[in-house]
Amino acid sequence: MSENVYLFNPDHDLALASDSDHYDAPQSAVVFAQDFAFLPIWYSKPNSFIYHTNPDFSWFLKMQQRFPKLQGTKILQQVPITSSIHPWGWNKTVHNKLSQLGCTAIPNDAELATIRELSHRKYSIQATKELWDEYTDCAHTIQGVLLKENEIDAYIEKNPFCIFKAPWSGSGKGICRSLGGLTENLRNRVIRIAQKQGSILAEPLYDVVQNFAMEFYCDKGNTSFAGYSWFFTNDNGAYQGNLLASDSYIESLLNLWISTEHLIEIQTKLIAFFNKNYSSYTGYCGVDMFIHKKENKYYIHPCVEINVRMTMGLVARLFYDKFVCEGRTGTYSVDFYKDANELQASHKLLNSQKPLQLENGKISKGYISLTPITANTHYRARIEIT
Repeated sequence: MSENVYLFNPDHDLALASDSDHYDAPQSAVVFAQDFAFLPIWYSKPNSFIYHTNPDFSWFLKMQQRFPKLQGTKILQQVPITSSIHPWGWNKTVHNKLSQLGCTAIPNDAELATIRELSHRKYSIQATKELWDEYTDCAHTIQGVLLKENEIDAYIEKNPFCIFKAPWSGSGKGICRSLGGLTENLRNRVIRIAQKQGSILAEPLYDVVQNFAMEFYCDKGNTSFAGYSWFFTNDNGAYQGNLLASDSYIESLLNLWISTEHLIEIQTKLIAFFNKNYSSYTGYCGVDMFIHKKENKYYIHPCVEINVRMTMGLVARLFYDKFVCEGRTGTYSVDFYKDANELQASHKLLNSQKPLQLENGKISKGYISLTPITANTHYRARIEIT
């Protein structure tokens, strides 16, 4: 019988864009992967294995003592060849590394090509158009289009306030904003992306009020809704964190702008979209959306992007459902500290100011880091429950 083995490869979006067997991730992604290698313990299936080349077993044992649901989880420093592998996302680079380790239960070349194809932003454009046509209370404005290199300047001239996105990118990366026109450096960057990836997505700038997502699990044409993600980004659109709350609570917040009936209609339409277009794929998909304001009215953008992989929103969703007391709310945040000493000081202070409180193996209040904090740690997955 094969084991379920999870591993965290946060360079997935970059590796997918490169389409290389030997993509060399930037040092920041390498450090991120090392610091967050334990993250899958919180969202993996029961009795799974976590691949970690340099684990802190004392920290892991402490987490198992605090949270009984982790007691069936084990750490592996070498992947068994017959394991069922669950990376953050599948791409040629992680496939090649696992293949060299002797793993056999991994996607073939055709399946890898399909995953990359389904990750292209053209599918988010297609889904948006279908939902736009269906829901008349969406703002009817210029929809996203894919531009070739020679079409970029003409688009900017007609739409000076716009945003450009690389066809293969995620988590706020590969984005350029035109605030009345591009600087020469940004224009060159946009053109380089279009040259390298064949095109670039352009769409209007929106007055975004709130980001959120619908998460789905695709199983070769049998798609199911996996929950909501209410998330936060910085001014550049990069992910910062999530609200930790029940699906019903998040839905009640969304009801400020959109009815439950409308949300369910969008879910149903997206499930049909995935069943039709992603029938060969098995795994999670996150559909980012937002509420935006136009002429004193509020609208929903039903498909900003589709992430064909695990997402931080899913981590927050699954963590809340498994490890937080019902009815409590809080935040899940991803922090970066250039100075590791500052992160250690923050960790110590929060442990003192907001001590963790548990009820029957679930968090009722307080702070915890979901990853070990050491003298060399720069990234942290921070939970605070109020």
